[in-house]
Amino acid sequence: MRRSRPRTAFRTGAAVLAATVLASAASLTATASTTAGPAKPFVQGTKTVAAYDYDNAIHERVEVEVPGVDGDANGVKDRVTVDIVRPGEADQAGIDVPVIVQASPYYAGDPKTYFDTDGTRQVFGSWLDNYFVPRGYAVAFVDMPGTFRSTGCSDVGADLEVLGTKAVIDWLNNRVPGYSPSGQRAKADWSTGKAGMIGVSWNGTIANSVASTGVRGLETIVPIAAISSWYDYTRGFGVPFYDEYMGFLHDYVSNDASPRCEQLTGEIEQDSDTRTGSYSRWWDPRNYRLDASKVKSSVYVVHGLGDENVKTRHFGEWWDELAKRDVPRKIFLHQGVHLDGFSFRDEWVDKLHPWFDYWLQGLQNGVMQTPQATVQREDGSFVDEPRWPATGVRSTKLNLSKPLGAKSGDLSIAAASSDPISFTGTSEPSEDTAVLDPTTPKADRAVFLSNDLQQAVRMSGTGKVSVRVKVNKVAAGIKARLLDYGTATRYRDVTNVPNTRVCWGDGNALDTGCYAETQINTAVSDASVAVRTLADIGHYKSLERKESLKSGQWYDLSFELNADDVVFAAGHRLGLVLTVEPDNPSVPFTGATVTLDPTRSSLTLPLTTAPDLATPDTSEARVQATSLAQPEPESDPAELMRQFVEASR
Repeated sequence: MRRSRPRTAFRTGAAVLAATVLASAASLTATASTTAGPAKPFVQGTKTVAAYDYDNAIHERVEVEVPGVDGDANGVKDRVTVDIVRPGEADQAGIDVPVIVQASPYYAGDPKTYFDTDGTRQVFGSWLDNYFVPRGYAVAFVDMPGTFRSTGCSDVGADLEVLGTKAVIDWLNNRVPGYSPSGQRAKADWSTGKAGMIGVSWNGTIANSVASTGVRGLETIVPIAAISSWYDYTRGFGVPFYDEYMGFLHDYVSNDASPRCEQLTGEIEQDSDTRTGSYSRWWDPRNYRLDASKVKSSVYVVHGLGDENVKTRHFGEWWDELAKRDVPRKIFLHQGVHLDGFSFRDEWVDKLHPWFDYWLQGLQNGVMQTPQATVQREDGSFVDEPRWPATGVRSTKLNLSKPLGAKSGDLSIAAASSDPISFTGTSEPSEDTAVLDPTTPKADRAVFLSNDLQQAVRMSGTGKVSVRVKVNKVAAGIKARLLDYGTATRYRDVTNVPNTRVCWGDGNALDTGCYAETQINTAVSDASVAVRTLADIGHYKSLERKESLKSGQWYDLSFELNADDVVFAAGHRLGLVLTVEPDNPSVPFTGATVTLDPTRSSLTLPLTTAPDLATPDTSEARVQATSLAQPEPESDPAELMRQFVEASR
């Protein structure tokens, strides 16, 4: 039965109840389950339907013990607080239900009105419980270790955080003890033992991390805008994005319930080594890609191609590791920034619902035979595709050159030949406006343009920049921006539609589950930054060691671009713009001049069509580019944290 959601109407409780009764009656004649046991009124054919009344849901709080872990060093094993909402009718009928888990370090910011006088959560600030509880699921919200009502300490993505959250999956499978607020043993005897983790930002990151432990019972994860390596979240190939950021993150989420937790803030910042930006073994527990071989759950990856908070390399490299091991997986890529897939409402919910039905309810709905990828194209439309990266992708090397007297350099598959090109940066990072008017010579950038494309060319996956450079200072960073030059109507953002209210599932006066509809907004622009990637020239040998640069000496540096999926339309041009950047926000930088040898430099892209770029284009015609598709990414750490929190709700 397809749900009905009027676009501008508030669905009343009576309407929800009526829909529930109809769904229950219809499901009486449907196949209830593929296994013996009590009939499941929430199963109709091969999908779950709203059969239970949210008003009858059971709300409870459990403290799960973390075996062998005393993160706050108080002599007592850590306990993680779990808020659960589950269908009361299923409990009365003896029907076990699977669990959707959302762990978060941010629940301390929830209003006090979310809890009753006994401290039991009544409002979850999410659509998940309203939608899935009536459909025969329990939903659990977990205070991550060291945050809000959980004991222990946070450690920003490492063992304390991961093992503490993993214990919740173990408790759902009766492997570790749990306790009620009164101290009585609490068992999850209402659970099938099957769990799925979902979340945005840090909430999705913990899903990646727990899956990398291989814990039994975690059947699927849905990491949305999630980190796969904390080093790569805070560094761009050796360049720290912000000063003392790991310490800032720990201090932000930690409840500082013990001196040990407070002490950890300083230790985490010191051990993260912002001063050099180098990688060390300290980062290994925070790099979940290293343990991709342990993943036993299926994975539904969701990410915004415009996300400059958790950059796209996080889903790209995680996806690649999962693909090597043939992990069951799907991917949902949108054009937005740091957003939940729910920002796109039906487009996302209609994908997620059957995914959970298959992996958690065991319903044979054929979801794994449907297209692997959903990609939002540049104009805002969504398309489903057989696989990702796109079928037919080939690694294509584009050489750099700058003929004498040309206004800009060239990108082509022809052999490169030209004299070195110099460009200078100041003490401040460059801005995206550096890519505008690319055929006007400017001293603060190096620009390379393809000729006009004779047919559309698609990049799908992860590209690479290789440069030979020399620097007149002991240190410098370099930023590569991949451009789509050409006039088009492009996605700009997604916003709420005023005066609309649609309810996603059942609810009550406290927790309605109702939200405004959303709309996709577009705008005409003549340029779009497809990818931005930052690298430290001083880490040319390895991310594990920073080298001081010697003036006049050539260095070879290669670094991967952030993953992307972009179509360069016929008549457009590909562009590569290189700028000089500060190498470390913790160390004073007065600017530098970088000299590039184009004959030993290249751009390699995963392209689905061999572009007609056999020869450089030496045309002196001006390339019009005065407006960008999207605004400059936010660079204030406090604002990024606000995005982290808001996207996680």
